[in-house]
Amino acid sequence: MAPLRVGVVGLGHLGRFHVETYARLQKKNPALLTLAALCDTMPAGEAVARSYTAPFFKDYRQFEGKVDAVSVVVPTTFHHELGCFFLERGVACLVEKPLAKTVQEAAELVGKAAQAGSVLQVGHVERYNPVIRAAAPYFGRPRFIEATRISPYPFRSTDVSVTLDLMIHDIDLALSVTQEDPVEIRAAGTPVFSQTDDIANARLEFPSSVANVAASRVSLKKERKWRIFQEHGYLSLNLLENEGVFIEKSEALKNGEIDPSKLSLASLGVAALTFQLEKLVKRVVLKGDKTPSLEAELQDFVRCAVEKRKPLVDGAEGLRALQVAERVMQVMRKL
Repeated sequence: MAPLRVGVVGLGHLGRFHVETYARLQKKNPALLTLAALCDTMPAGEAVARSYTAPFFKDYRQFEGKVDAVSVVVPTTFHHELGCFFLERGVACLVEKPLAKTVQEAAELVGKAAQAGSVLQVGHVERYNPVIRAAAPYFGRPRFIEATRISPYPFRSTDVSVTLDLMIHDIDLALSVTQEDPVEIRAAGTPVFSQTDDIANARLEFPSSVANVAASRVSLKKERKWRIFQEHGYLSLNLLENEGVFIEKSEALKNGEIDPSKLSLASLGVAALTFQLEKLVKRVVLKGDKTPSLEAELQDFVRCAVEKRKPLVDGAEGLRALQVAERVMQVMRKL
């Protein structure tokens, strides 16, 4: 079988990482894929392409017949146009998040993929975050989720609100963890530097849990943290530092063999207190592997394109996240 011919449309900030990652995957396994075509309309993009042997084009339509799979890494406004072009031709597409600018456009892309039998993956890269993957075996039935995603002003991707730019990552993760759709949404947001919201906060009320999600692109630091409180414990995850911890009730505590209300901590010394806590809870340190999130995502995309199988985050998942994000923005507009 010939290697999968992969192309990248959009060689801006994120597109460059796609190109670098595909080139690295090709070097690791040249029989699996080859970087076959690059495209950008800007001189800076052409300059990026000079570092690679893949042919460069200024019009994505020149990719026809030259690629089997493509990363669409252009402004959200153009996702629908490019996605339709490639999906109709049977080309597997990884469309960066959000899947489209509107729910209607996203639904059309999902329909095109189904009609053509094409693979459609959405770039919700946090699903592939190493610490998220490390924590996955410990996910239970969440009762309360707290997610914070903040960063300094990026001077890019401001054609959409922070809800579609950043918060949608955590919306997608919350939908994945809860396996439910929110029945009630409360939200607030405001522009600061952009014409769209730069800071937003949403409370997603699911049938059996609640998620508080905060996003800002006008902060003085960068932070991505998740806390999940579930029936018998909780997880604290630092998505930037690739580390976390899972705290779980001990079997004795679960079975009612210990009553914490009857422990007199005031009478215990430090050593005794530590001993008692060890009887109450089990602590698991979580550390993800060294595979970068984007590499894990693109590797999965290539495999899905070759094997014609459903991606971890397919078009339907991307559409679902966008539907919730749009509901969040509708609530904010009513304020």
